[in-house]
Amino acid sequence: MLLVRHINMFFQFYDIEKDKGTIVMLDGKTVTPLYVQLMNQIEEKIRCGVYQPGERLQSESEMAKTFGVSIITVRSAVSGLVEKGLVEKKQGKGTFVSKPKFTKDMKNLQSFTEMCRYMGMEPGGKMLENCLASPDDKTRKLLGLEKDSQVISISRLRYADGQPVAIEKNYFPTKYAFLLDETFDNNSLFSFLHEKAKVTVSASEKWIGLCRATASEAKLLEVKKGSSLLFIKSVTYTQDNEPLYVGVQIFNGENCSLYIYQSNGI
Repeated sequence: MLLVRHINMFFQFYDIEKDKGTIVMLDGKTVTPLYVQLMNQIEEKIRCGVYQPGERLQSESEMAKTFGVSIITVRSAVSGLVEKGLVEKKQGKGTFVSKPKFTKDMKNLQSFTEMCRYMGMEPGGKMLENCLASPDDKTRKLLGLEKDSQVISISRLRYADGQPVAIEKNYFPTKYAFLLDETFDNNSLFSFLHEKAKVTVSASEKWIGLCRATASEAKLLEVKKGSSLLFIKSVTYTQDNEPLYVGVQIFNGENCSLYIYQSNGI
């Protein structure tokens, strides 16, 4: 009877998983717990691209039947995958492979385009605004401008692998008025400034906080109004230590994470 059970379980697994990569049966005789074996097997298929981002996994009962284990074992494996950020559980819908998050490296000074390419993601953008504007007092002071001075305001919606991840708003002194004649969709502002005006971005100060999505922001980022968003305000400086622009970036927190490196200097 035991042999028949194993044979039936094998073919059951094969029918469901034959298009999902190599078949590896769980081994109850090894020292590695069954839930760890199951977790490792699913993790490997996610990392190898067998299971695609956004793809729904089997239900807990289906998985338990497929692998011949208890639902408790399956739940332990899924919980481990959730902790690793590889899958996410949606109430009433099931367990889905997590979509890769856009990671903003706070240690290195990189443009959005450079960060995307470093992560193997395709950068994209859509210019929302490019015009003269009157800045608030704080922005004016950060740029070292006189009272009543205007700025060049450039706003863009930024994409990573076709998904909207951030709204960018950059405010430049009018000495960079040549920017008004340009369209910045998929191209890098950093690269353009270097090629056009020989300006190199050399340093940046940042303030990080949280905000709630307004109706317009929610529509652009495809989230619900009032959703928590990551808010980063920055002042970027040229190689001559002059303020280049004041920037505001608003990220969808569900699709973004921050990387920060700290050291005591030893």
